[in-house]
Amino acid sequence: MATTCSLTFLLLFHLSFYLNFTSFALKQVSSSSIASHQIKFWSENVHNQMPESVFKKLSPLTKKDQDYYTNMISKNKFTENPSFCSVAKLSCSSKFDDFKRAAILKYNGATTIQSKNVDKFSYFRLSILREGNKFHLPDLVENIPNRAFLPQEIASKISISRRNIRKIFPKSFKLSKNSIETTLSYCNAKPINEEIKNCPKSLEEMISFSKLALGKNKLLALASQSAKRGDFLIKKVEKFDRQKIVACHEVYLPFAVYFCHSVSSSQIYAVNLVEAESQLPVKTVIGICHMDTSAWPENHVAFKILNFSPGEGEACHWMSNIDLAWIADD
Repeated sequence: MATTCSLTFLLLFHLSFYLNFTSFALKQVSSSSIASHQIKFWSENVHNQMPESVFKKLSPLTKKDQDYYTNMISKNKFTENPSFCSVAKLSCSSKFDDFKRAAILKYNGATTIQSKNVDKFSYFRLSILREGNKFHLPDLVENIPNRAFLPQEIASKISISRRNIRKIFPKSFKLSKNSIETTLSYCNAKPINEEIKNCPKSLEEMISFSKLALGKNKLLALASQSAKRGDFLIKKVEKFDRQKIVACHEVYLPFAVYFCHSVSSSQIYAVNLVEAESQLPVKTVIGICHMDTSAWPENHVAFKILNFSPGEGEACHWMSNIDLAWIADD
């Protein structure tokens, strides 16, 4: 069964490559780029490695670029243009209207999708997480366009509202209206019960929100490594014994943005897998088990898959390769 993950394990798990990560990452970006500031901010607040999915979203803009576009937006003189989208590594000119993020739709039991649209292996019981167990893993790879984070100074000038996004990104809004509307609906929805939620528009905002929601100054970031569907054996299960979790799901706007919310009555695990047939080691995936489902709606897709009613058991699911879970570094 899962064992409590100690700080010693965490350090051993990450220390071998994390001690040199910041210096390596800084060498990959110009000292004048916003990315160098984002890497520094991460290293000052997060105690483990920046996942690849986040590293790919670092801003290529320079301080000079940032100051110019911040000034333009502040004066209401800016709308998207090919030059800005290209230099900032945004997604402005390509259509993306296939935004079906089940991981978001099922958060805290608030689901609006039908079971026919969800992989029957999307939910599982805690009993699955035993070393040696064989199980079927759903596809954890999300096909969403890669976009960079905006610098904090620019992001702070953009509100996630229909009027503002349509004004600043008119072409993007027209091309990807359904996906953008879906994001707006989540970001502007009222919190569920005592949930704390936010849609951070920059890396700094996401880290700062997680620190606030967890009530801690130092964080650990957990992410599933990319893994496609198939049959796997569990080699090792590690439980992160924390009372609070912040889950951040990537959503779609022309720039990188996440839907983040506090997760209560839940347990989080890092699971090491090997392929069932070849026994080749695969990567680590992150699982979250919601232990109290009593407040979930009766028509929640998890109950259809797991065949029980609200409050009769826990519901677990995997995090995709582009999502993040934040816990305190106790």
